[in-house]
Amino acid sequence: MADEVSLQETVVGFIGGSAVLPCSSKEPPLTIQGIDVRWRHSGQSVYDIINVNGSVEEQKHEYNNRAETFPEEYKTGNFSLKLNNLQHTDAGEYKCYIMESEVHLLWIVELLIKGV
Repeated sequence: MADEVSLQETVVGFIGGSAVLPCSSKEPPLTIQGIDVRWRHSGQSVYDIINVNGSVEEQKHEYNNRAETFPEEYKTGNFSLKLNNLQHTDAGEYKCYIMESEVHLLWIVELLIKGV
């Protein structure tokens, strides 16, 4: 099992707007059945993708109905997160863990929030 850390990305969003936080595996997975993806902000759950299904079971309530992914993109290895109705409290470092059988990928995305 190899651990790999990607370069940090920076995304700028505006209060009340939306931002897409990038997260993808370098090669499209052969099968997405066994892949788990976990999005975290300050250690709190933002969104999970478990066996191809989005899961909000552990999601912190601040992200209810504001976090979404793009299921049609999973097969290409794209597990990016779209955060809607941005708030000042959304600013900070997000971590996206992609857990495949042999490789664990970690994306670190810094979200900067600008006022209107």
